Amino acid sequence: MSSRAAPVVAVLLSSAVFLGCPSKDNQSSSGAASPTDATNAATGPLATLESAPFVNEVWTSQDGQQMPFIFYTRENVRVSAQCRQATGQLACDALRQVRNGMPVEIPGRELTGGISAGTRACMKLGKQLVSGHNSVGNEDGFCRFPDGSMISTGALELYGMRVIQ
Repeated sequence: MSSRAAPVVAVLLSSAVFLGCPSKDNQSSSGAASPTDATNAATGPLATLESAPFVNEVWTSQDGQQMPFIFYTRENVRVSAQCRQATGQLACDALRQVRNGMPVEIPGRELTGGISAGTRACMKLGKQLVSGHNSVGNEDGFCRFPDGSMISTGALELYGMRVIQ
């Protein structure tokens, strides 16, 4: 290394030590929270869902009821349209579970087929399972929470559960 490069490297290294390296949950390795942590209640992979593009969808339950949903394609999250407030903020029990709740722990031995992991998570939470289909015949399972909001069991599997031994 040249004698001119050494001071630049030293400054960069001291900056990294002072600031810390960001981790996947936006915490620096020094333990200091980033400025966005104070303004966003949600953390993790769905923290910025409000700003993500979505598609409005209507599904029909097994008893013929219309179920409006919003689908975030990139995140693969289908959640009740009622979760999106007029301000654009997302607030409902279904999203609180996957954003801020404790992950549902499912023993690996229970994942032997027949019932999806997301369905098992919904059952373990003691919530109601709802089946639905869309206008082109696709079927999906949803987990209904006390406020009436629903999330697809696939999203619950991706973001709201953890397989344990």
